Amino acid sequence: MTSTTDERVAAFFDAYAAASLAGDAATIGAAYAPTYIESAPSGMEAFQVDAAYRRAVAAKAAAMRRMGLSASQAVVREVRKLAPKHLLVEVAWRLRFEPAGRAAAEAAFRISYVLRLDDDVLRILLALSHDDEARALEELGLS
Repeated sequence: MTSTTDERVAAFFDAYAAASLAGDAATIGAAYAPTYIESAPSGMEAFQVDAAYRRAVAAKAAAMRRMGLSASQAVVREVRKLAPKHLLVEVAWRLRFEPAGRAAAEAAFRISYVLRLDDDVLRILLALSHDDEARALEELGLS
């Protein structure tokens, strides 16, 4: 990809990581297409980004804060052109937790995204998790 595209994608995921840490449901919702798919080893689901979705995002963010989430980092590993206006993006996520009265812990997982680029706006169409995030949190004793 071009360095401009790579930089745009990196900035997109930096903003997404900051929004997820802050519980900014509006920014997170705006990162997705109006309907998108999430798939992981544990299952798959299609989501409609609406008011109910944004409330669920805010609730999940609050739950993550109760678990002690203190940092969220997305490192873009690869950006490839998949088709006109579509990118395949490999992202390594790292979450740091500092739960009260316990040692800090980190969870790492990888997600492949299909993004659509329209008029300089990126939107996630598909998020394909290579890892079971719920299991990772369970293994850390955080769920």
